[in-house]
Amino acid sequence: MDTNRLPVISGPGRMSVNEECPGNNVLAGPAEAPDEGGRLLPTILIAGFASVPLGTARLILPTIALAMGAGPVFAGVMGALFTVPSMLLSVPFGRWVDRTGTLAPIVFACLLTVLGSVLFLLAPHHQALLLVACLVGVGPMFSHIAATRAVGEIGGAVDRARNLGYLVATYSLFQFVGPTLAGVALDTAGPRPAVMIIGLFAACSILGTVLPFHNFRKNVAPSRETGPCGRIIDLLRFRELRRWLAVGSVFSAVLTFVPFVVSLHAADIAISTTRAGMVLGAFSVGTVVSRLSVSLLTRHLSAPVILFGALVAGAGAYALLPVMDQFYPLLWVSLVLGATIGLGVPISLALIYAAAPPGRINESVGLCMAITNFLQTISPLALGFTVTRFGLAPMIGILALGMVGTSIIAIRGRNM
Repeated sequence: MDTNRLPVISGPGRMSVNEECPGNNVLAGPAEAPDEGGRLLPTILIAGFASVPLGTARLILPTIALAMGAGPVFAGVMGALFTVPSMLLSVPFGRWVDRTGTLAPIVFACLLTVLGSVLFLLAPHHQALLLVACLVGVGPMFSHIAATRAVGEIGGAVDRARNLGYLVATYSLFQFVGPTLAGVALDTAGPRPAVMIIGLFAACSILGTVLPFHNFRKNVAPSRETGPCGRIIDLLRFRELRRWLAVGSVFSAVLTFVPFVVSLHAADIAISTTRAGMVLGAFSVGTVVSRLSVSLLTRHLSAPVILFGALVAGAGAYALLPVMDQFYPLLWVSLVLGATIGLGVPISLALIYAAAPPGRINESVGLCMAITNFLQTISPLALGFTVTRFGLAPMIGILALGMVGTSIIAIRGRNM
């Protein structure tokens, strides 16, 4: 299939439907009405509050466990539990969203997070943290599936990548605030207040759904072509969907590797923890700026070209990391890395949304998250083994080569 025929998020005047994939018709009609009621901002803010607990818990819970006497193995198991339940349950949850709409699912997802926080308040022992990690890990992942649908329904196909860019940029901003507040609470007041903050963000999201003007709804207008759910493997028969699932999963996975890579490299070149945090801060700034620029870029370039360029430039920035042994050059490389990788998530989400078959949009997003969580579970183990045996540079080389290979899929996709 010619990639030039997929102008799903291109500028005005182009078609928004890919003739070769019937799933791209699913959003035609009332669901693509303009944002007349100002629903986008409240919807994104509710989703932002729901997203905070995961990044916060990944920082806070292992710290609490180690302080309570747990060992590194326990912390490693906890790290896996943040993603394993989501990997197994994202697709069924996406099917539920497709059937019932987005309101009940996001409330349910946030309630899981609140339950995890309350559980630790009632049983403040490190063993309880394993169940807390499961609940706090799966809640924000589920809320993201519902939020992607709610935001994607606002405006037309041309607006979708821009709106999803705003959504993930808000995630980046909120996920900076959450760990900072919880870290201060942990240092000054102890574990319970820190874990309580995790639950409070999810509770704020639930309260936000009570207010008017957001786009989380009880029922999604059914597509004329909606049929039975079918099997997961049926989704993979759609060539374009396979293509963007692969590209989107790689973008999401390499995004999560950055803190791991930076922490290892910071130890190798002996820069302080504060400066390592500034390097990660530069990466976050890059992701926010790029995600806010999605609308401008998609007016002038097609989605496959943008994703190809982002993957190639991101691979180059990754490859430069091992030779950056000075703080300021490392800071700039991290900024470029964030700016390139940050583009991929909203654009690939918009393409998955458009390529999904009728009635299975959220199931397709859930499948993308399941693949991403699988990569996030096994890749750190594989990459950690590579670092132990061969050092940091070969590991980064593997990541960069993987991104270059994915860029070929993004620009061509003929063999997917």
